[in-house]
Amino acid sequence: MKCYVDRIEDSKFAVINVIGGGEMIIPVRQFKFKIREGMHLDVDFHPDAKSERDTLERVKKLQAQLLARSKKNK
Repeated sequence: MKCYVDRIEDSKFAVINVIGGGEMIIPVRQFKFKIREGMHLDVDFHPDAKSERDTLERVKKLQAQLLARSKKNK
């Protein structure tokens, strides 16, 4: 995906326009390089199955804890 940095707001957020439509706002600190207005970027997203599984496990544990707490308070 091709993008370009439209502007940097408050030296904290990069407003990135996606060529073909869309916009992303990303904290400047997330970049491993110095980002500047007008810079063109080639963006490539990859699925992260491990992170997705880990998040699902955390959610299931929290749901179980809340359900147990709810039953205890009845």
